[in-house]
Amino acid sequence: MEQAGREGGARGRRVFWLLVVGLAAVAVGAAIFTHLDMAARVAGLIRRALWLLPLLVAWHLGQLFLAALGWRCLPAAPPCGLAAFWRLRIVREGIDSLLPVAQVGGEMVGSRLLARRGMTLGSAGASVVVDVGLEVSTQLLFLLAGLTWLGLRHGGGVGSWTKLVLAVGVAALGVGLAQAGGGLRLLEALSDRIGRRWPALGDVSLQGLHAAVAAIYRRRSGVGQSLGWHFLAWVLGTMETFLVLHAMGLAVSPAQAFVIESLGMAGRSAGFAIPAALGAQEGGFVLAAAAVGVAAPAALALSLTKRLREIGGGLIGLLLWRLEAARPAVLTAAPRAAA
Repeated sequence: MEQAGREGGARGRRVFWLLVVGLAAVAVGAAIFTHLDMAARVAGLIRRALWLLPLLVAWHLGQLFLAALGWRCLPAAPPCGLAAFWRLRIVREGIDSLLPVAQVGGEMVGSRLLARRGMTLGSAGASVVVDVGLEVSTQLLFLLAGLTWLGLRHGGGVGSWTKLVLAVGVAALGVGLAQAGGGLRLLEALSDRIGRRWPALGDVSLQGLHAAVAAIYRRRSGVGQSLGWHFLAWVLGTMETFLVLHAMGLAVSPAQAFVIESLGMAGRSAGFAIPAALGAQEGGFVLAAAAVGVAAPAALALSLTKRLREIGGGLIGLLLWRLEAARPAVLTAAPRAAA
């Protein structure tokens, strides 16, 4: 009887979950039917811009080249050339875009791959930590530039973005304070404990991370150059938005494209804890486009076209990751890289 009771309970749970799934399917179907006209318009706009995809992938790789320039400015003695930093930056982007790693896995892999080229893991990790911090800081400047134009053009139409500005600003400030105030020593201690607890994981030590980050920030010229390259990379993304919207038949100005790109990408960054910022990017672009008079279907089509470009570029990144992982590691670290 006890076994029969367990079987009955199992059947009851199966019926319950079948009912839940059925109701969810009905709800999704109703939502799709309700918004069928909008979905058709979005699909039509995307089809108009599909021919641009190869160009968009190439253009984004150009953005990542500028980001790689910004990254390579940071170590005092880079262990490899610019082409290698570019490949590793593409790998970071590919992992963050296509794998469920909450947009941080790419940075961890990038640190390890850079360390395999001759740096200590602490020094390589420090370069990535500072690189991410400077990238967030320049995105805040990019966002503020877009909001400034929007405020000058539309007066009080920027109030709804105040929270987003504060969120990005707090993120940039938090990264800076953690790096400057010794918070990175916690990562050092944690990595050492992991190494002692699971020796099979190999060298996971980040010893010297805090000191390496402080050394990077003392090199003012390198940090300044990195800021400039990262800001230029953000601005370059405006052309992608401009080209896609024009391919869809929307005559937006370069200034409108600048606002949409700066505010939309800030929305994506605000969802950094979500894998690939799913939903956050789309919401950001819809709100950004509405601020300059572009309808929601076009904004959603723009975001989804960017998603298609992400898939193309992300696949290139994952392929390069495989190739980089197959390279023989440099056995001797370069101590001066952390100086």
